[in-house]
Amino acid sequence: MSKGKRLVKGLLVVFLILVFISAAWAVFSLVGRVKADALVSGSAIIRVNISNPVRLFDNIVSHESLNEISAVPSLSQAVSAINMLKEGPLLKNRLVRMAARGSVEAALLSGEGGKPETLVVVWDMGLFSPLLRIFPALSNFVSVKNLYYVNAGKNSRFEYRQKDKTFFIGPYRNLLFISDSSEVFESRAGFYEKTEEEKQLAGRQFSAIKPSSYDAAMLISTAFFSKLLSEQDANIAAILSNIDFDSDVEAGVSVYPQKIELRITTPLSSQKESLSRLLEDRSQAPGLAERLPASSQYATILSAGTLDELFQATLVFAGQEFEDTIRRADSASRTILGLSIDDLLFSWTGKEFAAIGLEGRPHPVYAVQIADERKRQEVFDKTFQSIALNENTRLSLDGVRIPRIEVPEFLQSILRKWDMFLPSPYYMVYKDYLLASESASALLEALRAMQRNDVLARTAVWRNIAGGRTAVSAFSLYYSLDLSMPFFLRKNTAISGFLSFYRQGLVRMSFDKGKADISFVLVPGSGSGVNLVNNFLVETRRRPSNRIYASADDSKIFISAGDTVVSVNTADNNSVEMRGQDSLWIIPADGVGDKKEINAWITSERGRVTLVNGELEPAQGFPVLTGLRLSSPPVAFNGRIYLCDEDGKVYAVDAKGAQTVWETSFTSPLRSPPSFITVDAKGGARQYSAVYPKSFFSELWLLDQNGKALSGWPVQLSKTDEDGFTENAGIGFGSPLLFAHNNRVHTAFVSQSGDLFVYDENAQKVSRFPVELDGVFFIQPVFDGTFLWLVSSEGNLFRVSMDGEVLYQNIAGFSVKEEGYITAFDCDGDKTPEVFITGEGNALYAYTRNFRSLGGFPLPVWGKPHFVPSQGNKKAEIFGIGMDWRLYRWQFR
Repeated sequence: MSKGKRLVKGLLVVFLILVFISAAWAVFSLVGRVKADALVSGSAIIRVNISNPVRLFDNIVSHESLNEISAVPSLSQAVSAINMLKEGPLLKNRLVRMAARGSVEAALLSGEGGKPETLVVVWDMGLFSPLLRIFPALSNFVSVKNLYYVNAGKNSRFEYRQKDKTFFIGPYRNLLFISDSSEVFESRAGFYEKTEEEKQLAGRQFSAIKPSSYDAAMLISTAFFSKLLSEQDANIAAILSNIDFDSDVEAGVSVYPQKIELRITTPLSSQKESLSRLLEDRSQAPGLAERLPASSQYATILSAGTLDELFQATLVFAGQEFEDTIRRADSASRTILGLSIDDLLFSWTGKEFAAIGLEGRPHPVYAVQIADERKRQEVFDKTFQSIALNENTRLSLDGVRIPRIEVPEFLQSILRKWDMFLPSPYYMVYKDYLLASESASALLEALRAMQRNDVLARTAVWRNIAGGRTAVSAFSLYYSLDLSMPFFLRKNTAISGFLSFYRQGLVRMSFDKGKADISFVLVPGSGSGVNLVNNFLVETRRRPSNRIYASADDSKIFISAGDTVVSVNTADNNSVEMRGQDSLWIIPADGVGDKKEINAWITSERGRVTLVNGELEPAQGFPVLTGLRLSSPPVAFNGRIYLCDEDGKVYAVDAKGAQTVWETSFTSPLRSPPSFITVDAKGGARQYSAVYPKSFFSELWLLDQNGKALSGWPVQLSKTDEDGFTENAGIGFGSPLLFAHNNRVHTAFVSQSGDLFVYDENAQKVSRFPVELDGVFFIQPVFDGTFLWLVSSEGNLFRVSMDGEVLYQNIAGFSVKEEGYITAFDCDGDKTPEVFITGEGNALYAYTRNFRSLGGFPLPVWGKPHFVPSQGNKKAEIFGIGMDWRLYRWQFR
């Protein structure tokens, strides 16, 4: 035989041997195979099936929000472990990745007799399962910190020991079994050797969810699922108490680089007929979903049934109080309008109802489907003929007549006695929908968008979040955390902490003959610059003020809301409140007591002053009655609170309750409080105050700490034109700006018409000023150490240098009046402040000195937020009030 033939024959023999070994290995790996779910007890609270662990791991590590999720305490360890595996060599090995592709079944088993819950993980090793036969031998080659091998016969295993928990790891046939309970580990064979009935219970299969279509699929016990949802919202808990789950809840999760998709499905039923009727219905795609304006920042669409059907379903869980309220409303409607609630609302409305929030608009637009337009017109005509409601058709915007439903003043005055107020919304009819809003401009914007088909469904944002999924829904909720907060994020739980990292979301729920289907799509959105730390409801009877303050150490947040003030502990979100008989203000009492003490001033509109601690407990000798009628909000500075009276005088109250009055009084009451500044001088620190009595005299005052006008003051705000003619600058709004520049005190003020004045301490105009700015101005400038910053009512942001150079940029969709706010704050610690602005809408904008918008902005805040500077490793933070009556807290990344 030639040498070449012998080589070929040898190769053939080697090939056949390899084939035989491979076949034998495959057969050997199939002998005695056990499905992973066979080793999961029927008592599992939650069961998770991962068909391809490697795919799931790869998707998680490529998810852009992974590092931010580590800020959630309950998830931080898991994220750290994932990052460690990502950087380590283990999962980069091809053989390891091949071995790890087998399916995984994980479960959380309920504890019996008060025992803690038990974790079980079962990993099918597939073709690599024969390696488990040599499991004991691996102990000689494995050296991992805290990992030990225990030789105990059939129960020989590895133990991964931590301070408070030990994981037991060992083989069972083709499976790798892991548990944090030695008892469960040692009885793992018993899971498989069950009765047929027990096997069927343990091996519950997915019916609606196909596990291989998701990165992870779950079977969740109804009790655990109900508890999970009830913790998020009390209303959900009330609904669930009247609903029966007919089997386990199935769920599927898929992770993508820039979004997460979650689907939940379960059969539901109810013993309550009104609820059962809704559950047994088959949901349709609501027409309103196709009409949402492209500028929508949040939208809730309810299309589960008619208003009457929803009302009957609500009666099941809302209780007797709600039924009594509706009964009283029906009686009042019959008496005043001559119409029952059924006639007034149920007779003409359809099955679709929506609340839509537009970008930069503080008031939402409501949409109601019209089922019978003739009946609606009949109801409206009869309503407007009553003494309770009027129709005002005088307003015309952009050539469109916009009618308004008005409540007569005599009725409003009666309602105010009961601390009630009825809005007077504008309304329009578009095709088969009634649109209504308290803002005529928001209503017109929504109408124009629908007419032009400038709708959300055509945008890239919507295609990303809703594309490829059915539009069928009985309830849908689209939100953006930049401007809204969905109800299921309002409690500080691990779930809400996780979801808050996804700036935009779409939730849809549909029913199909007793089966409920819920889908979540979450995307990171624009939240690249800040993380939402927590949020909580401010429990007040009235809407909170748009001004919030904090103690010097930032441990307390102070909020006022009508006749109530609230002190919130930032460490645990606990709050205490104080109520009075009049409207109240609460302001930190800086400079009172020891630096470590927390004190605040509480002042009523009638001039009652109370010094309190952080728990709102009054100090000895307080409250103090001044008998004043305040003409402006109070202001605190250097251990005193300053009160402006309608008589044109300014009063001060110190920490001992002593009252003093300024030397200077003004011909007009101060509608804005004084501004204050302390500067270091050779003779010691000096205190200055600046005042603008709002009048057509246009006088600006600079005074000392006792309210005595400095030499040369007041000055009249006036300007001289090219022909030498001097004219008055007109009125302005707000308090003057006091700031130090080049070791000198300056006073700045902008008139409503846009004339910006800057004076030095000697009442001399700074060179190049006044500067004429284009626009109408309602808020005064701020100084960032180098530039003056202003914003006009039309949304133009101006940067003015001390040399009079002006640059500006328009903020699209932004408008601002007296309730707006502008400030400079260094959020990144680079010694260069950024500029933050709020306006009429529920949005806080932020820009660098070069007009670059900060990532993650705008945030859902209006009015004056509170900024916490960075300290050491602690990053800067923002506290702000949203128009949903909630206090938010963000941390800069």
